[in-house]
Amino acid sequence: MSSFVRPFVVLATMLLGACASVSDSHYYSLMPAAPQVAAASDASGPASPAYAISVQTVQLPAQVDKQQIVITDAASTQVTPLNGFLWASPLADEIRRALSDDLSRRLGVLDVSQVAVADGLPVWTVSLLVQRFQSFYDDRALLDVVWQLVPSNMPGKPAAICRAAFQVPVEQGMSALVAGHQLALHRLSEAIAGQIRSGTVNGRLAGMTLQGCT
Repeated sequence: MSSFVRPFVVLATMLLGACASVSDSHYYSLMPAAPQVAAASDASGPASPAYAISVQTVQLPAQVDKQQIVITDAASTQVTPLNGFLWASPLADEIRRALSDDLSRRLGVLDVSQVAVADGLPVWTVSLLVQRFQSFYDDRALLDVVWQLVPSNMPGKPAAICRAAFQVPVEQGMSALVAGHQLALHRLSEAIAGQIRSGTVNGRLAGMTLQGCT
């Protein structure tokens, strides 16, 4: 069987299985497993960060803005929602939470998007417009995204809008495909965190195609 046909035979088998047993739904999350947290060794506590971030609601294309995981056929314009393979929460929430968690850990700051903040607190507002969120089974995960950074209470810090695509090769299996999307978001977070720190985007990250910033 050719390498071109094989992924679609596997996908057809998955679809038939999902139809035969709708109750056996499989749920997936873009949030990685929580790392182990070491017990505090003293009472000093962490240093107060100099700023915070505010990751906004993510905007998604309508064809993937649903609970079903949507598979894209690379050889045509066809997309297939899988009724038996579902996101654990709305996809926009999955993306926002995963990005927020990764950025907070990288930068050592809090995401204050869901809470009231003190007047004068320096905040980077992070907005995300997803152009493409495509799942090619047994092939690759693709994230094409525009992001905007807007500083508040940070004199001299400019706002910026950038666009980049992230592609991650994946092996067969839905867990592998979701892990590919997790890695794409991880690399997006790496790019945004670097931009917040230095003011520039590292366009040489693995699997990343930087289309430009303004």
